[in-house]
Amino acid sequence: MESIESEFDYIELPPAYFLPGHREHFLALADYLGKAPNFTEEIKNINDTKLGLIQYELASNQRLYRSKNDLLLQILSEEKEHPERLRKEIEVIKKFGFEDYFHTVKKIVDVASKNNIEIGPGRGSVVGSLLAYRLGITKINPVEFGLLFERFLNEGRRDYPDIDIDVEDQQRGRLLELLRKEFGYVYNISAFSTIPEKHLKDFGKLGQYLSDIPVQRTTHAAGVIISTQEVNAPRVPKTNTLEWDMKDLENLGYVKFDILGLKTLSVLKELMKEVFQQYSSNEIYKSVKDLENTDEGKKVFKYISTGFSDNVFQLDSYIGKGVLRDIKPSTLSELALTISLNRPGPLKAGIVREIKQMKNKNKSKYNIDILSETFGIPIYQEQVMKIAMDLVGLTSSQADELRKAIAKKDISSIRETYKLLEKRLAEEYGNDGTEIARTILALGEYAFNKSHAVAYAHITFLMAYFKTNFPKLFYDVYLKYDTSVLQTAVYNLHSLGYTVLPPSIPIVPDSKANSEKKENIYTLPLYIVPGISYEKSLKIRSTQFKNFEDFVENSGLSLSTIEALLKIGSFDNIFDSRRKAIQKLRTLRDGINPEVKKIGSKLFGKVIPKDETKTEAEWERTQMEYEVIGVSLTPPTTVKNLLAPYSLAYSLDLNFGIHVSVKAGFGTDGRSVFKSNMPDGEYTLIYPSTYEIGKKKVDYILEEEPLKSEISKSQNKENYERILFGGKFLPNARPIKNYFTTKIREE
Repeated sequence: MESIESEFDYIELPPAYFLPGHREHFLALADYLGKAPNFTEEIKNINDTKLGLIQYELASNQRLYRSKNDLLLQILSEEKEHPERLRKEIEVIKKFGFEDYFHTVKKIVDVASKNNIEIGPGRGSVVGSLLAYRLGITKINPVEFGLLFERFLNEGRRDYPDIDIDVEDQQRGRLLELLRKEFGYVYNISAFSTIPEKHLKDFGKLGQYLSDIPVQRTTHAAGVIISTQEVNAPRVPKTNTLEWDMKDLENLGYVKFDILGLKTLSVLKELMKEVFQQYSSNEIYKSVKDLENTDEGKKVFKYISTGFSDNVFQLDSYIGKGVLRDIKPSTLSELALTISLNRPGPLKAGIVREIKQMKNKNKSKYNIDILSETFGIPIYQEQVMKIAMDLVGLTSSQADELRKAIAKKDISSIRETYKLLEKRLAEEYGNDGTEIARTILALGEYAFNKSHAVAYAHITFLMAYFKTNFPKLFYDVYLKYDTSVLQTAVYNLHSLGYTVLPPSIPIVPDSKANSEKKENIYTLPLYIVPGISYEKSLKIRSTQFKNFEDFVENSGLSLSTIEALLKIGSFDNIFDSRRKAIQKLRTLRDGINPEVKKIGSKLFGKVIPKDETKTEAEWERTQMEYEVIGVSLTPPTTVKNLLAPYSLAYSLDLNFGIHVSVKAGFGTDGRSVFKSNMPDGEYTLIYPSTYEIGKKKVDYILEEEPLKSEISKSQNKENYERILFGGKFLPNARPIKNYFTTKIREE
């Protein structure tokens, strides 16, 4: 063996880096890492290296939390609604000795709750467990939504169940520290990255050998090892991170717990606190079924069914908006279905359009009760298992094996089981049964976990509820945690009819205070400005400054941050010109008092040159704003838009026609402002990036007649836009649906 020098301070002599015959592989790796090897003499015996490492038992000594009482039996004794189901769940859990695992997860959730740390309603198949719900691990009643415990745990499973926990991302680190105090030992898990495939090709035959060699250590994003005693495994020096990765730890018998930080929960927690002050988050999740039937709840479904879902959990992508417009969810159950279909698989297989057609016709493809919630088309993994158990008579473990094989597209392992399924369905439903069996076989492309979809549908609904019914509050809170969505926030608020203003500063007297109705105005929060934290913004907002000079002196902000506020228009109420205001700030910075200079000129006859700073043009204000916050609020020029608002096209991601004017690299429809690389002038924009010179009329060509809910009326009545379908047309209208073509009208 040969060795090279190392910087590992816990090794007495340089370590061995490769086995005999692997010198070429090592040199290739060193070349990839950009390291020049510095060889010492050849090492004949590995004992000569004197690594001085601690010996570890290659087996888990992890000890989970153990409840003093038989908590599970206590829960069972208190069950009034579904004692038989709960008893069966507990029997399976006790049979495999998983009690301590459940006790540990419950303790994690209890510690979070006790310390006001928001935990999600549930994630993954555990949402199908009534026991998890009764223990407070999840917040969704599985019986109410027809969820299966067997999808989570059944007689055929031997490894530990997998209960993932979503936690507000701002508090994840704090929760881990609290858990260390509670359990004694909480370790992060190492993760290793390997050489990217595109680089492996450069090494020819050596590439395959190098493909599994770790080249960089990171920390697993969510997984931790929790134990009530110190584990016998190596740690990264001076950290709480184990050197082994997740796969190795699990192979040795360690049980990991996934605690995932979710930004949405940080936002949602604050929104729930603001709107439903008297209720806990558990109570709010339980009330979602009631909320969906209120006027506010119906408004939520009306809005999101148009694709109005920016910043709404799980559905704010281009694909998500399209699925929303096709499915048009009107209940929580349909919202869960929409989330399940929001993936490439169902779209590629044509399932989304098929379900859309079934819903529009108020029909089911196959008349089986188990499939009724998905319009007669199998979508959920739980549906496959229910068909296998209830109609075919398979055991829960056989049904789960069938599910797994379908997911892996490996029917060979369950061929006999599938033949039994096919036969039984054909006997019961004839040709439809045969078709259903074939459909189930193809489910590997798109089958989804219903338990996960239902839990996340609750979060999705609540986020949409707050955005639709409390948009100003929604974006106040959202921007507090993520200013990268500022542009989206501005356009979405524009589409709701709000005038968006720059952050305001409390200075009296406010001689030019805006006199418009407050409910139609959204003033951006101060913390969207670089250099101003949320805490600093609160302090500024609670202070009444006498004048600009008082603000400069006592706000605690740097001059560059104050200049940024001037550039975005926060002082437009006291200055006519932002450029002159900036000049004044720089004069204050230099310690020059203009009044003293005037007195000096009178006494000594000096001529003070006039301030020849020009007032900036509107387009210059547009540029200033964009430079500071990445979005402009001031239109660079004027234009009369007779087509769709830009903000509506942006919010819904639809190819609407818009009349815009471009000036100095920015386009506007008269309200919203966006970057444009077109020469100055007036255009008809087909969103997002097709321009025609001049103000044109547009036609939206559809394959089929739109539903009433899919028609948006133009504010302009001069027939500048119309919908065409089947030789008919609707004047002064635009479609709110998928699958249409926008064309400039030839006249």
